[in-house]
Amino acid sequence: MGSIAEWLESLGLSEYVRLFAENGIDLSVLRDLTDRDLKDLGVLLGHRRKMLRAIAQLGDSAIAISVAAAPVPRDDADRRQITVMFCDLVGSTALSARLDPEDLRKIIRAYHRLSADVITAAGGFVAQYMGDGVLAYFGYPRAHEDDAERAVRAGLTLVEAIGKRDAGTNPSLRVRIGIATGVVIVGDLTGEGEVQERGVVGETPNLAARLQTLAEAGTVVISASTQRLTAGLFDYRDMGLATVKGFDKAVRVWQVLGPSGIESRFEALHTPTLTPIVGRDEEIELLLGRWQRAKNCEGQVVLLLGEPGIGKSRLTAALEERLEFEPHVRVRYFCSRHYQDSAFYPFISQLERAAGLRRGDTAEQRLDKLEAVLAFAADDLGAAASLVATLLSISTEGRYPALNLTPQQYKDKTLSTIIAQITGLAMRQPLLISFEDVHWADPSSLEALDRLVDRIATLPVLVIVTFRPEFVPRWIGRSEVMLLTLNRLHPRQQAEMIERISLGKALPKEITDRIIEHTDGIPLFVEELTKSVLESGVLREQNGRYVLDRPLPPLAIPMTLHASLMARLDRLAPVRDVAQIGAAIGRRFSYELISAVASMPAERLDDALDHLVGAELLFRHGAPPDAEYTFKHALVQDAAYSSLLRDRRQQLHARIAMELEHHFSDLVEQQPEILAEHCAQAGLTEKAARLWRRAGHNTAERAAHREASALFEKALTAYAAMPSSAEILGEIIDTRWELNHSLYPLGELIRDRANLENAKHLAEGLGDEVRLSRVLSRLAFTLCSLGDLVGAVEAGERALALAERRGDSDAKAWASMMLARSRYGRGEYERAMVHARQALDLLHEGIGHGIGPHESYVKFTRVNGRIWLVLCLAELGRFDEAAVRGQEATDMARGMNEPEELIFARHGVGRMHLIQGNFDVAVEALEPALAMCKSAEFPIFIPRIASCLGAAYASLGRTDEALVLLKEAVRQAAASNLMFGQSLVLALFGRVWQLAGQRDEALTHAHDAIDLAQASGERGNEAYAWQLLGDLVWDGSATAAKIEEAHSHYRAALMIAHELGMRPVQAQCLNGLSRLQKMVGNEALAEQHAADATSLCRAMGIKTIAW
Repeated sequence: MGSIAEWLESLGLSEYVRLFAENGIDLSVLRDLTDRDLKDLGVLLGHRRKMLRAIAQLGDSAIAISVAAAPVPRDDADRRQITVMFCDLVGSTALSARLDPEDLRKIIRAYHRLSADVITAAGGFVAQYMGDGVLAYFGYPRAHEDDAERAVRAGLTLVEAIGKRDAGTNPSLRVRIGIATGVVIVGDLTGEGEVQERGVVGETPNLAARLQTLAEAGTVVISASTQRLTAGLFDYRDMGLATVKGFDKAVRVWQVLGPSGIESRFEALHTPTLTPIVGRDEEIELLLGRWQRAKNCEGQVVLLLGEPGIGKSRLTAALEERLEFEPHVRVRYFCSRHYQDSAFYPFISQLERAAGLRRGDTAEQRLDKLEAVLAFAADDLGAAASLVATLLSISTEGRYPALNLTPQQYKDKTLSTIIAQITGLAMRQPLLISFEDVHWADPSSLEALDRLVDRIATLPVLVIVTFRPEFVPRWIGRSEVMLLTLNRLHPRQQAEMIERISLGKALPKEITDRIIEHTDGIPLFVEELTKSVLESGVLREQNGRYVLDRPLPPLAIPMTLHASLMARLDRLAPVRDVAQIGAAIGRRFSYELISAVASMPAERLDDALDHLVGAELLFRHGAPPDAEYTFKHALVQDAAYSSLLRDRRQQLHARIAMELEHHFSDLVEQQPEILAEHCAQAGLTEKAARLWRRAGHNTAERAAHREASALFEKALTAYAAMPSSAEILGEIIDTRWELNHSLYPLGELIRDRANLENAKHLAEGLGDEVRLSRVLSRLAFTLCSLGDLVGAVEAGERALALAERRGDSDAKAWASMMLARSRYGRGEYERAMVHARQALDLLHEGIGHGIGPHESYVKFTRVNGRIWLVLCLAELGRFDEAAVRGQEATDMARGMNEPEELIFARHGVGRMHLIQGNFDVAVEALEPALAMCKSAEFPIFIPRIASCLGAAYASLGRTDEALVLLKEAVRQAAASNLMFGQSLVLALFGRVWQLAGQRDEALTHAHDAIDLAQASGERGNEAYAWQLLGDLVWDGSATAAKIEEAHSHYRAALMIAHELGMRPVQAQCLNGLSRLQKMVGNEALAEQHAADATSLCRAMGIKTIAW
């Protein structure tokens, strides 16, 4: 047996060769391996047993054979984020001129050895020696959650260590270092024979090499990406923008000056202004309760357990915020992964901070400061100071006698001194101790913590110990100890956190939903992914909220999270390929599907899946072959997937698509978008486009319009990548037409107008009158919603003319419906009813001749045609006929079980009863309609329904509720740019302000309603606004000028109402004029106006109108 590789190969376990090499395992240490060692490496259970049996059978002679062969990494390349270090020995050319080649060789070899020792100790990988240069990777072949930090620390250590090396008769050696972080392709073999090495492709190595040339001797220079990942952990000098050879744009460069001195990683890696804590109220109250007990000398220990990023440190900080103005002392101990073998490290660093020790202090100054800290807690100050000084490596020569103690005695006295120091502090004021990241604690510090827990019961001390799940605390079960596990945030809490991070400016719902889906309730993930989206440039601010500036791309893993996610996968290197296959399938996948796609022996697949489940990367439901698997974190899935090269991804997706289509037809029928995604990634673009369109149609049928719009957009993106043809252009028009039906209910009006105008231009270019008529009808609808009533009528008339020329009943019905809506908006109620009746009559002419789904036309027209009749008839005061049509529409909508139709039907009926003065009945119709708008996500209807419901509430004396609804109506209309009927919303808002006794607000809204109605051409709504203004001008004031002004307003309203046939408004105005005439003493004219109003009401079949 000549090498570890040969030994593993002989066992049939060659897949572990790279893993053993990466961890420095050769034949010389083989006999020392334990089952725990192999498990920590990620070796499967069955393979561990095989290895241990083989190790037991090895003889000493076999073990003694040295390993000559180099480690053999995996043959496949990875796409991953790494940090690259380039180290250059300064002045090597001058050295070569002065030194004998053998002497120079020794210096270079020593430099290489020292570099390798420092880099390897920091978790890096020496990729290449290039004469006087060293190239190293951090994050490959194994990632760590802090690779950028490791690289910077290694760089600082190298600068210091090399600087202490002697170059013989010459000055000390010095190096300069460049470090950069970015995504690369790593692992490809370059070169041939003995010079083969693992290459890295990408700009990051080049940037690191260029940065090295910018560094002065004895310094470390880093890229902006590395600085962002390590900000707060180090002190820096901003070197500004530098022009770097090979890069088009100048790059920002930073020099690392040294560690920042901030002990808390949480504080170092977060901005001074912390993200407000969300969803932890119960936990904070529980901690406050323990604090109250601790203050009464009932010492408490809270063990705060949670996975990385769950918010342990943030919760501790929140408690401190709550105690800011309460007398207490806070002591913080921080464990570090870099000092797990340094005895008492958390206590040493805390004492250094408490004493204010500085690097430039003399030994005497340091001892003075130390005595000041220890003075109030030590019975024998000299002995305590001597012990602690020794612990802190401070010379006590000439100040304290030498300590003649055995190592064990020294340790015991040190432990006693630490506890005495804490006890002394607690005697002065209640003490809050945080002991963070105890999973990284050294054994001596754990022993000190043991003693503190033993002593705490009678002290005014609260100790909070934070740790990750891999640590098993030994203090559970004591009466003064409580275990508190932090759970993930609920989606509602995640949404609240996202809004706080965006400073109260709401993100589009699809983005919020995507962030929630990807972050799985882990606050750190929520924070970093939200910040990443805000910085991505896909959003712009509009009306106090964010809107999408372009289609939403897939969410990329934030750079700040990439390393920690890859670290989890790299710990399971032998089974990572199975994780990658699962990631390509999706967040959830079945055993049946992955076994078909993986093409590997069942035993190996089962072992790999068991290992991924055991490592808690996957959850399993059921048992194979019926098992279902789910990635615990969506971002872990993303990390596994992103590490695949493009060609490998395409191959996997093609295989998955084939298996889905051939063996999972039921799934494809129900969710064609799943197959579409895999087809798209496999390069089957045309197939993907049609599947996405079918998925969008199916989803829209379920009224899930936000999801449907996303699917249609995916289809359009796929079509855009295909060669143009008449067939493809026709399908694009049809897809955009269907997209319109989802964008409108969502209130995406600006986006919808652009969508339909695009479809119109395509249809005109094709000369396709069938599609053009249909698109023009929908464009009329959208233009009307945006307040362009003139453009809406023009588009509708053009659509109707095209339909009539072809004799297309479907298209004529559709165009007539759009014209009915547009004419209603203009106050042309009689003409609107002609169009509505024409649309209803066309339903009886036979089946449709268009290319769209005829039944959709029928369902839509049957309900909406009747409701436009209801709305027009109500404005004209023909309530009996309106009631009949309203009941028909409501019954039809209930039978169809279509939320949109039922919402619109109830809105029409509710508006009719509001005009009629039946406020209770109006509420009965409008309340469920508003609830459906919110539950079924139809925000476009909210302004009209909420305003009408608010007006009904106010008329019934519920003005507070009414004001809330009207404010919501205005806000929602602004968010969607809805202008259709907005002048009526403002008029109703003014009416509610009047009933609430807020005359000034009412006047403002009345004037705004008039301005908006005149600008948009909504003449019927203008009449309502003039009538409101007439009611308001004389309200509370009987001066002659005010009466005349009110008279003028009523006359303006009457003129419009008479022209349009709006009998309810005429009756309202006549009542108002009657009141004015009474005020000026003209009883005869007052009675005449009142009689005319009564006559109108009698003709309409209603009582005198209340307003």
